[in-house]
Amino acid sequence: MNTASKMLFQYNLYFFFLTLTAIISVIVAFGAWQRRKTNSVSEPFILMMLAIAFYAMVAAMEAAATALSDKIFWSKLEYLGSGSLITLFLIFAIHFTNKKRWLTSRNTVLLWIIPAFNVAMVATNEWHNLIWTGFLLDPHGSNVVIYRHGIGFFWVISCVYIYTFLGVFLLTKRALLPSVLYSQQSKIALIGALIPLLGATAYMLGLTPPGLNVTPMSFMVTGLIYAVSLFRFRMFDLVPVARDILIDRMSDGVLVLDVQNRILDINPAAQNLIGTTALLIGQPVDQVLSKWQHNVILYHEHDSVKTEILIDSATLSYVELRITLLRDRRRQLTGYLLILRDITQRHQAEVELRQANERLRLQVLEIETLQTQLHEQAMHDGLTGLFNRRYFDSSFPRELVCAAQESYPVAVILMDIDYFKKINDTFGHQAGDRVLQVFADLLLKYSRSSDIVCRYGGEEFVLALPGMTLNNAFQRAEQIRLSFQAARVKFGDKEINTTVSGGICVFPDNAKTGDDLLQLADKALYAAKAYGRNCIKYVR
Repeated sequence: MNTASKMLFQYNLYFFFLTLTAIISVIVAFGAWQRRKTNSVSEPFILMMLAIAFYAMVAAMEAAATALSDKIFWSKLEYLGSGSLITLFLIFAIHFTNKKRWLTSRNTVLLWIIPAFNVAMVATNEWHNLIWTGFLLDPHGSNVVIYRHGIGFFWVISCVYIYTFLGVFLLTKRALLPSVLYSQQSKIALIGALIPLLGATAYMLGLTPPGLNVTPMSFMVTGLIYAVSLFRFRMFDLVPVARDILIDRMSDGVLVLDVQNRILDINPAAQNLIGTTALLIGQPVDQVLSKWQHNVILYHEHDSVKTEILIDSATLSYVELRITLLRDRRRQLTGYLLILRDITQRHQAEVELRQANERLRLQVLEIETLQTQLHEQAMHDGLTGLFNRRYFDSSFPRELVCAAQESYPVAVILMDIDYFKKINDTFGHQAGDRVLQVFADLLLKYSRSSDIVCRYGGEEFVLALPGMTLNNAFQRAEQIRLSFQAARVKFGDKEINTTVSGGICVFPDNAKTGDDLLQLADKALYAAKAYGRNCIKYVR
């Protein structure tokens, strides 16, 4: 066994560096595990450090292996480690920057899809040679192998950079915050992330010895930085910071109470809201806030509270009160944290906004009503109530498209009241309007809901009858003609009777476009007039 081991592995300096990196990473992970109860960031950080340990250990085995097949095997496992590492680093950065709401189940799965695909592509390289196109032995006689990369390798590296830069972007934003605590912790995490990135870049640019990927080894520096930060500076603990930064300089009022509701701490902003400069430490909060109209001790042993309070002083003001329970590690109640925020301006703005929204709602409702009326007026004839020519020109082409798709006929009837000018000249225009209205009522009486019935202009009317054949359309037109002939239009003490002529054509038998159909129906109408009027003609 020992002889076989010496034949398969050549333990070199790279192997020991990478092994040390793995050991340091495990130690850091264990230290973070011991502190996991103090911060929710610990869990993704632990997993990330374990991924570093796995990545470094696999890289160590690849560095020590002598057989090409063994090196390829360990190299494939390296991609499993690096893919897990970049994903866990991004998850760690999201946790660290308080963006955990992003990590829904769906988003978490999406984060792992690309690394999983890359690992699958590496595992099947023999089939497509997208990751490695060939392998060269070190000309100096060492067991280092120079990997000749294909296009798939650069895709994988691009994914590594994208995931890493996303995490670095989040950490950079956090590091730029004015908070001393957030800034220091974020800078430490950021430095630890940038060092391996520099190592990967050096390898990509060919700045390292041929075949030597220093990226896994660079994580040793990352591990040392995180180890010192974790054990010496308590990286993820909520360490105390300057009180004047976190408390005294806050614009919100802060009160800390013990379990007997006595004031343990209070900042200047809270004193201003309460309206006193006296020393309040040790006093019961009920006495201090006795002038407030509402009892602020609304909390219970198992609840946190958010409420608004009206302060009736020289001028009315509103305060938002948040009460949070303080507990020790054993979940025992130790006190209360009260946050007071002056929301008078916000409250006034909300009232004004509600009033403005109500005015706007009424205006919008009025506009919508006017728009509906205008739309109706734009599409209907004001005298007869039928659709007008504009409506026909917009709806008739759509009806023809549907008819062509579903293979049903559309009959078109164009009708004109006979000698209408004579009616106007004899009885007056109001009488002519009455005749038009009576004829429009007849058209509506003999039409279906699917029919398009329009006043086309003057005394001309057009009907589009979906699904109706020529014979049925002719019968319909005759029915309308005979009914109108029998009608007696009363106007004052006079009776007016007249007739109507019509022309019919059918889609698609006679024509296939709206313009052609109207022209043919118009020709048939003129034929009816030439025949003596009071009749219906159709295109054969």
